[in-house]
Amino acid sequence: MKSLFEAYGHSFQVKSWGRTTLFTVEPKNLQSVLATNFSAWGVQPLRLFAFEPFVGKGIMCSDGAFWEHSRALIKPTFARTQIADLRLPAFDAHVDRLIALIPANGVTVDLQPLFARLALDASTEFLFGESVGSLRHDRVLGDKKDFLDAYNYGQMIVGRRFQLPHWNILTRDRKFWSSCETAHAFVEQYITKGISELKCSQVKGSNDEKFILLHELLRQTKDVNNVRNQLMNIFMPAHEATGVALTNVFFQLARHPTVYARLRSEIIDAGDKHEAWTFERLKGLRYLQHVISEAFRLNPSIGTTIRVALRDTILPTGGGSDGVKAPLCVNRGDVVTVSLYALHRRRDIFGDDADDFRPERWETLRPPAWSYVPFSGGPRVCPGQNLALTEVAYTTVKILQTFEAMENRDPVREFVEVYKLSTESKNGAKVAFTKK
Repeated sequence: MKSLFEAYGHSFQVKSWGRTTLFTVEPKNLQSVLATNFSAWGVQPLRLFAFEPFVGKGIMCSDGAFWEHSRALIKPTFARTQIADLRLPAFDAHVDRLIALIPANGVTVDLQPLFARLALDASTEFLFGESVGSLRHDRVLGDKKDFLDAYNYGQMIVGRRFQLPHWNILTRDRKFWSSCETAHAFVEQYITKGISELKCSQVKGSNDEKFILLHELLRQTKDVNNVRNQLMNIFMPAHEATGVALTNVFFQLARHPTVYARLRSEIIDAGDKHEAWTFERLKGLRYLQHVISEAFRLNPSIGTTIRVALRDTILPTGGGSDGVKAPLCVNRGDVVTVSLYALHRRRDIFGDDADDFRPERWETLRPPAWSYVPFSGGPRVCPGQNLALTEVAYTTVKILQTFEAMENRDPVREFVEVYKLSTESKNGAKVAFTKK
């Protein structure tokens, strides 16, 4: 995709099978689509058919008033103080289990599946109040295993339904519908349990000791279907976002030992290993923030943003004979695709070495508005971005506190993408650690 923008400019369009798709890496266009002309663009015509049977109609696949309602239910639960004060103590236990599984004697380990298990355990506890415990055992058992099997299969078929026309016979899969029922039943049992727990806490006059998203939703509505759909919509990105981001960070650190050494020095100098890390302390580690920003720039977890025009509209730039200065007319039903991967590597914004991993650039770099958007932007900005950044920073700090050095054990140096719901490393993050 990056090579296409280099060949055809920062905006171009393709017509195929009767549909026009506009590709752009212009910050002004991104701002228009995601923010200033937000109501003209949506996702429901693109996603609802694929998503609704599995996760229900919710924040991931709706537009208009229904989306606004879903967003209003979820947004307050991701406030910064809640993450700092309530989330980190619970997350710490999962990170400790992760570190216990990492060999310290120079044996090669692929961090990708371990980070995936960390994200799965943390997200299920955060959403439902109970972790699936994948880091405690070699495998998940019982109804939790049934749920994960159903969810993984269902998510795969959602991807297929997203790509295929509505009438395609390949989308009519009995196992898919069975997986939907299994996943729904699993979540609904936690909703029933959550309702009982909240009634008991009201009688006793106590508050939750740990933050549980299910409880926060139930305080706003007792509609079981609505709560289930919101949880399913959030679980889809949440159960893998932190794992993918951590893999991408350590993929880069393994290939840049001087960055690892400098980052570890900053962490060690920051204070006592046993002093509790808070949101503010993590934000205060400037080089850590630069490392994370640089990893997110080069390898954003979501590499593209796609919207469909809900009415005839325009993009601020991309039209005219030069394809730059004039606005671009867009018809209802046209699709716009923003490649964050290509946008984040524009040399005129990030420098001639934009393809290189160099965290130091962020010491002076101030990207123009809408040129660095790893969590999207506007009204649909990822509500969990602070949670994700905090978990990535916290895990990185704990690992670097524990291990003095890390080396790359992957013979393939470059990042090879594999496209799922997120953009992942095809080769994982194969490394080796040593302690003092």
